[in-house]
Amino acid sequence: MELEPIINSFEIEGSIETIQKLNKGLINTTYLVSTKDRKYIFQSINTSIFKNIEAMMRNIEMVNEHLKNTNYKYETLAFIKTKSNTNLLFDSTNTPWRCYTYIEHKKYDFSDLNNEIMEEYGKGIGHFHTCLTNFDANKITDTIDDFHNTKKYYADFKDAMQNAESKREEKVRESFAFIQQFEDKFLQIGNLIKTEKIPFRVCHNDIKIDNILFDTHSKKVKSIIDLDTIMCNSIIYDFGDAIRTSCNLASENERDISNVNFNFEFFKAFSKGYLKEAQSFISKEEINLLSFSPILLTLEQSMRFFTDYLTNDVYYTFDYPKQNLDRGLNQLMLTKKMLLQEKEMENYINSLSTS
Repeated sequence: MELEPIINSFEIEGSIETIQKLNKGLINTTYLVSTKDRKYIFQSINTSIFKNIEAMMRNIEMVNEHLKNTNYKYETLAFIKTKSNTNLLFDSTNTPWRCYTYIEHKKYDFSDLNNEIMEEYGKGIGHFHTCLTNFDANKITDTIDDFHNTKKYYADFKDAMQNAESKREEKVRESFAFIQQFEDKFLQIGNLIKTEKIPFRVCHNDIKIDNILFDTHSKKVKSIIDLDTIMCNSIIYDFGDAIRTSCNLASENERDISNVNFNFEFFKAFSKGYLKEAQSFISKEEINLLSFSPILLTLEQSMRFFTDYLTNDVYYTFDYPKQNLDRGLNQLMLTKKMLLQEKEMENYINSLSTS
């Protein structure tokens, strides 16, 4: 597709000098566009995942506006309008495009992480949640059905086990038996959220380290990006997924699960940073679930990988046959490593919340 007409449909400053495709994310397609005057991010939005684009953009705009009017200390994404004064441009294939100003930053990948970065990461998420505590959750539209609904993922997993071809079902049977023991816990947490005994809050829902931009001259958080999944849920899902994605000593795609282990020191650093910021709003019920939340989210992700494998790999991309099976086994091993230290996690959270 010819990109220049799309780019020039937005109110950018200066003429285009370079267009660089970024290997960022698995859903949207992203480009860094440089002009003589400044840099911009252009994205085509994947409508097979995000079916209600207008609601998604409205969520982002409302949250950004709210953050600007609080004591939020990070940069927010500034959208550039089209020459028709809209936030979206639909191309000839009806694909929506958006543009926002580029934020100069440093990013840390998996191999760069250390305790200092993890504590700042935790502070960043805690500050983000703190600034959204008084945002009216009823204004947010859920743009992906049942996202981080562990009860639903478990129901889908059971259904997939019953309907899968026998060779695939056999390879997952032992893992399914292990996960079954948490069925009551899934139901319990789901009901606590449904009845709002756990507060229902505005959450990021994809808070991995990839979506945190750091200052170029320090290890301080500069911006939290990729707000497409802003929806309402319990903050334990953001907390747990941050731990899941940053405290595995191996990559999520590691095939040798003997290399998978839980980095308890990273957990402590993140938790310390998070609770330093979140003490002003977090409830006792939420604190009580923080230590289990990484286990919950890792079980959830393992079920999603196993379900995709059982249903012939229709959701996640894969590089070789059985990769989604391997990913599920990887996450299940991480769960087991976390379970060995669940009590220590609980004790550490309690020591922070009472200090």
